[in-house]
Amino acid sequence: MINRYSRQNSFSEKYEARVEKFGKENVIPLWVADMDLPTSQGIEDALKNRIDHPIFGYTTFYDLYIQSIQHWMHQQHGWQVDTQEISPINSIVSALNIAVETFSKPGDGVLIQTPIYPPFMGAIKHQKRRILDNTLVYEEGQYHIDFEDFEQKAKEASLFLFCSPHNPSGRVWQKEELEKIAAICQKYDLLVLSDEVHADIVYHQKHIPIATLLPHLTITLNAPSKTFNIAGIVNAYAIIHDSRLRRKFLMLFKRYALIQANPLSLAATVGAYRQSDAWLKRLKSTLQDNLAYLNQKLDKMSLIKPVQPQATFLLWLDCRKLALDDAALHRWFSEEAGLGLNPGDSFGAAGSGFMRLNFAHPPKQLALAMHQLETAYKKLIKE
Repeated sequence: MINRYSRQNSFSEKYEARVEKFGKENVIPLWVADMDLPTSQGIEDALKNRIDHPIFGYTTFYDLYIQSIQHWMHQQHGWQVDTQEISPINSIVSALNIAVETFSKPGDGVLIQTPIYPPFMGAIKHQKRRILDNTLVYEEGQYHIDFEDFEQKAKEASLFLFCSPHNPSGRVWQKEELEKIAAICQKYDLLVLSDEVHADIVYHQKHIPIATLLPHLTITLNAPSKTFNIAGIVNAYAIIHDSRLRRKFLMLFKRYALIQANPLSLAATVGAYRQSDAWLKRLKSTLQDNLAYLNQKLDKMSLIKPVQPQATFLLWLDCRKLALDDAALHRWFSEEAGLGLNPGDSFGAAGSGFMRLNFAHPPKQLALAMHQLETAYKKLIKE
C-alpha cells in the first residue's frame, strides 16, 4: 500500500502547518494523526458516484448511512446496535466539549487518564471544570490502570472521558479491565464518554466497546475518519443506548446546528463501512510491516524505547534516557533529526520525556525519517 500522491498544496494540515508548528518547512511531518496512504477504492468510487450527480443541496442522514454503521459495528466488533441508538454529530472533539458542558457544572471534577489525547484536557479546561487525573501506570514497557486511584477519583467525578483504544500509547483495554471500569462507574453512577475512533485498527487483540458492558451509562463516539484516512471530509456519530441520555446529549448539538448532513461525508461513510473491509485488512498488514521496520531501526538506538502499540498507527517513544527536557527534546527532533513529532508533554505531565510518532507512511518516507533520526542520535550520544 504505497502513496503515489504528493500532499503538497492539498490543504493538508500535516504539511501546510509545518512552519507554524516547527518553525521551518523542511521537516518530515510525523505528527497529525492522519495517514500518508490513500483511502480505499470503495470510498473513492462512492465519492465519484456522488460527485457525478451535480446537485449538492441540503441532505439528510438517510437509512443506508445508519444501516452502514450498524453493519460495521456488528461485523467488526460483534456489537448489535439499534437504529435509534445512532446519532450523527459533527466531530468527536466538539462532542467532548459538549459532553463536559452538558453533564457537569463549573468546578466539577472530570476524570481522565493521562497521558491522553490533548483535546480531553482542553474540553475540561475550556468549560472551567477540574481535571481528576487517574494517571496511567507505566511499567515493563506498557501502561496499566491504577484501579484503587480510579475508584477514589470516580467518587467525586461527574463524568469520565475514556479513550479506547488508548491514544497515545496504542493500548487495547482487556475485558477484565473494562469490567472493573464498568463496575466502578456503575457503583458511583458515573457517566462514561468513550472515544473509540481507533477501534478498527487493532492488531492481535480484540476491541470491546465498553457500552456492551455498561449500556445505560455510556456514550460511545466513533467515526470512519482514522480507519480510512478521511478525517478531512467525514463527520462522526455517537451511539447511545439510553433514550433520556441521548436527548440530553444532543440538545446542544441541535441548539447550535451541529448536526448537518454533508453529502460527501455520507457517501464516504457508506463506502467505508460497506465496501472497504478487505482494504482494512491490507492496511493493518502494511502498518504492522511499518512497525516492524521501526522496531528494527530503533533497536539500534537504545536510549529511545518504543511502547509497543496494540492498536492505532501511533508509536509512543520513551525518550527519557536522552536526558533532555521537553523543550530541548522537541527541538532536537525537529532541528537535529528534521522530524516533526507530537511532544509528549502535550498529552499531560505523564507524557514528559515521550514523543508521539505517526507511522502510517510509505516505506521510503519512513526509511528517510529513520536515517535522519539515527544520524542525529549518533551525533547526540557522542557529545
